[in-house]
Amino acid sequence: MKQKTENMLCLAFMELLRKYPFPKITIQKIAEQCGVNRQTFYYHFDNIYDLMTQAFEYELIHESHMYEEKSWEAAMEKFLGWMQNNRVIIKNILSNVETRYLRHAIYPIIEKSMSSEYIPNQIIKANGETNENFVRHFMILGITQYVLEWAENDFRETVEDMIRQIFFILRKVYS
Repeated sequence: MKQKTENMLCLAFMELLRKYPFPKITIQKIAEQCGVNRQTFYYHFDNIYDLMTQAFEYELIHESHMYEEKSWEAAMEKFLGWMQNNRVIIKNILSNVETRYLRHAIYPIIEKSMSSEYIPNQIIKANGETNENFVRHFMILGITQYVLEWAENDFRETVEDMIRQIFFILRKVYS
């Protein structure tokens, strides 16, 4: 039941983001759309930014299926494609919320895309780095910032160009 309520809240939040500027979206409005009260919201989430992080992940799992992909490039293509297709939501957040909150929502998605199944992580391990966690964190932060700048610049580059450029850097760093 807990997961179902969280999913409903995530869906309601994303739906409201498509219709209203972020500042107009209240916890009360999200709760009402789900038929629950504010207490229920706070049982599941600390605040609206916590919800935003989980809502992004929920949408990516259920809409883009990025985590079902077998390669890093395919997973990133799904993620970047989702961002481009949902530019209304991304631009809404970028226009109305501090960038750090969107960075906080995107970072775990990129981190998960670089799980042990994907090439960049294999490159890190093959290189035998003693500072593996630092290098990985540094690269995820860099990719996250690059993706945010891409969104801020109205998605000018193609998804394919973004992936090619990111992978170029990963190969240079880890080979």
